[in-house]
Amino acid sequence: MQKLSTQKGFTLIELIIVIVLLGILAVTAAPRFLNLQDDARDAVLQGVAGSLESASSVVYGKALIAGQTAATGSVNVGSSTTVTTVFGYPDAATGGNFTGILDADFTNEFGTATVSGTPNAILIYSRAFGDYASTPPTANGAACSVEYTNTTAADVRPTIVVNTCVQ
Repeated sequence: MQKLSTQKGFTLIELIIVIVLLGILAVTAAPRFLNLQDDARDAVLQGVAGSLESASSVVYGKALIAGQTAATGSVNVGSSTTVTTVFGYPDAATGGNFTGILDADFTNEFGTATVSGTPNAILIYSRAFGDYASTPPTANGAACSVEYTNTTAADVRPTIVVNTCVQ
C-alpha cells in the first residue's frame, strides 16, 4: 500500500519572498500615511490660534475698560506691555504686539511676518517647517502658519486662520 502525504504548507523560500515584499511595501507606503511631524505642527498651530483668540479677547476687554475701542488706540495689558489696537483688538501692523501677549518662544520656535501687500495681516509661523528658519513666509495662506487679520469695523472680531503644514 502506498502512503499518501498529507503534509501541505509553504516552503521557506516562499515565506522569505512574502516577508521581503511586505518590507518593501512598508518602507515605501508608510511614510505617505504617517506624517507625524506635520500633524504635530498642525496641532501646535491650532493651540497658537486658540491662544491668539483668547489673548485678543483679553486685550479687547481691557480696551473696553480703558475706553480705547476707536479705530486706533493702545492699551496696557500688564507687565509694562502696551498693545496698539484697532477697534480694541491687537493691531497686526505692530508685530511686537503678539510677542507681548502670547506665551510662545518667538526666538527659536515661532516667528512673525507681515503678509505681502497686506499690512493689516500677520503670519505667526513655525520656524521648523521647510526653510522658514532662514526665509520667513510672506504669502497670504502660507503653509504651516496662523494668519491674523485685523478687524475692519467696531464690534467685528479679527480673522484668525490656521494654514496647515500637511501638503
